[in-house]
Amino acid sequence: MSPKVLKPRKAKAPPMETPQPEFYFEDGLRKVKPYYQTYLAHAKGRWINRTVPDVFASEMPRRCNKIMIIEAMKRGDVLVNDTIVSPDYILKGGESLRSTRCHRHEPPVPDTPIRVLEQTQDYIVFDKPHGITVHPNELCFFNTALEILRRDHDIAHHMHAVNRLDAVTSGIVIFANMTDPAVRQRFQPPHTDMDAELSSLVDKEYVCRVVGEFPEGSVIVKEPILQSAGKVMIDPAGKPSETRFVRKWYDSSSNSSLVSCYLATGRQHQIRLHVAHLQHPIVNDILYNSDYKRDQISANPELTVNGETRFYPAEIPPESQPYMPYYVTPETPCHKCKEEQEGNHVPNPKSMKIWLRAIRYQGPDWKFETDMPDWADPQVIE
Repeated sequence: MSPKVLKPRKAKAPPMETPQPEFYFEDGLRKVKPYYQTYLAHAKGRWINRTVPDVFASEMPRRCNKIMIIEAMKRGDVLVNDTIVSPDYILKGGESLRSTRCHRHEPPVPDTPIRVLEQTQDYIVFDKPHGITVHPNELCFFNTALEILRRDHDIAHHMHAVNRLDAVTSGIVIFANMTDPAVRQRFQPPHTDMDAELSSLVDKEYVCRVVGEFPEGSVIVKEPILQSAGKVMIDPAGKPSETRFVRKWYDSSSNSSLVSCYLATGRQHQIRLHVAHLQHPIVNDILYNSDYKRDQISANPELTVNGETRFYPAEIPPESQPYMPYYVTPETPCHKCKEEQEGNHVPNPKSMKIWLRAIRYQGPDWKFETDMPDWADPQVIE
């Protein structure tokens, strides 16, 4: 028996307009007022022959559940080919899904200004502060470095990231017109060793402050790094990774070392994982410094959120997720609006950083540098 399909009628099919953000600043944070957003997606192969509620619930467990999508479809907030259909409708290849009126809160970020180091028609180089994501993701759109620069420095829409830093890491980031072959060739020279994926024509230097007395001399780590199920780890099945470390100083009073880091590859969390592998994790790295994580949770018992991305575990119901866009109804009002009105769970800008900074990126005919961080002074402690 074929599933019941409601008689198609012309849906309101809103255009894919980008909402205009309303920024405000308080408590040392840059904030965006909540807004409604429309999403458009085309059916992927794994969605075919499945119902829309099933697809949404399995693909976005932090954003919605089946009941929320069924109700949204009845209201016309979720459309197939811009048409209202039954929740039992089976998706086919080539169809589109449009989600309208998704209520969205973005995580606040530190209101530290983004310092532009150099800007031309082809590229912009800037010093990314701690706590700001480089480009939009499912949590942030307007509160990202790319969108802030577009708004404040009027950079072109064809600018894209040449390199990326974790949100909690600060330092040099380059956006360039990567649609231009000459610009792409300049900032991303061909790999000299394709098997190991080494980009030796681009020198990347970072500094970090780690726990304990780091060994003197040059220390090279070649542990492979694997990304799997949303986690990053050292694993023999991972991709080749190589970092060279050189200690700059050791301070016995704080039992910490300042270390220069030179990357031959650019895996996610590479430096953080490699220093942790050496039993010298970054001092305030909540992901890979177990002692620091334990102390933070002990001091903040309500801290159940991943300090890196502010994701709550998928087991927590969508209506209790902190920043995921979801469907607000009279039956499921926005808990985050209420929480913000009451001033609860205001994040501390100081918690959005680790002591890791990109200080130099250098290619065959270009070089960009920024200053050392304040925590490079051994007198600075958390």
